[in-house]
Amino acid sequence: MISGIYRAIRWVLTIVAILLGAYGLFVAAFLLGAFKGTFFDNPCLVAAHVEVVDELHEDNQILYLVYRVTGFHEKVAFYQLYATLPSFDACGDSKDEPLDMYEIDRDEEGKMVKDVLVRNTKKHGTRLEIRYTRQADEGVLPTQAKLIRGDSVEPNPEDKPRLWDTMDTEDAGS
Repeated sequence: MISGIYRAIRWVLTIVAILLGAYGLFVAAFLLGAFKGTFFDNPCLVAAHVEVVDELHEDNQILYLVYRVTGFHEKVAFYQLYATLPSFDACGDSKDEPLDMYEIDRDEEGKMVKDVLVRNTKKHGTRLEIRYTRQADEGVLPTQAKLIRGDSVEPNPEDKPRLWDTMDTEDAGS
């Protein structure tokens, strides 16, 4: 009976010694920098995917359209408009503030991005608006959207236009 207890104690002590040894190796490797460039160096919980997809040359200015996907479980995709070419860190953040951002609508099946409009408003400044289509030959992947000047394009009520009044847009020459 006693020999069975000694065997059990010896087995538990062996397992504890193996676990402590593995833990010690992990700590030593971590302290020596073996995990450099892994998730230990990434300060973000979730890194966003960001990509500059198009640019629009307007007068003496270049506007940059950025496609961003973020989120841990529920992914959210949207466009951002920048007045300067943004650079992004490992988390997908930029030091530059976007002029505007607009979430891509994923509510309805079969709806695709057609193009992204830039509208200049007196009241709200430069704003983005997305035009959608249900025609496969007109739609593009979000990373292939084209940024176009939208002041001369009539809004489509089905596209859920922004909250500003369309009469508030400036003339293309102003």
